Amino acid sequence: MSTSESLSAPLGPGTPQPAPAGPTRFVRGTATVVVAILLAWGGYLHYDLYVDHGYRYVHTIGPAFLVQAAGSFAVAFLLVVSVALPGSFVLSVLAAGLSGGALLGFVLSRTSGVAGFEEHGFTPSPDAAISVAVEIGVLVVLAAMSTVWLRGGHKRAELSS
Repeated sequence: MSTSESLSAPLGPGTPQPAPAGPTRFVRGTATVVVAILLAWGGYLHYDLYVDHGYRYVHTIGPAFLVQAAGSFAVAFLLVVSVALPGSFVLSVLAAGLSGGALLGFVLSRTSGVAGFEEHGFTPSPDAAISVAVEIGVLVVLAAMSTVWLRGGHKRAELSS
């Protein structure tokens, strides 16, 4: 028995678990970075629509585009930082909320309208279509990560470390 094994205390409930080692950590880190990139891309698109496509002049909706962009950049940054630390469920929920909220706003603006604002189709083109694809991409990667976690991938990773 090595010195480190004899001096280590058992990890109880509430004790931070060590980050998984090996390929599982690499895959989870890569997926987290992909989510961060997609989220930042969606934030950039919302910022661009606000600045260059006249959304800044739309009452209520314009500021929401700026808030969406700022929130997306902030959560994307925190996701990248979290790769070096144990994963954060809260950051994943925030990322899903930002992307899901953007998609909901997109659908509502093309059906019933949002605060009196309505749009039709995928205008402005190609930004609207790219934004929808990016937001769906965030949700798909997060869903895949959650499925692996729920199926016990997190337990196997902890056992292998």
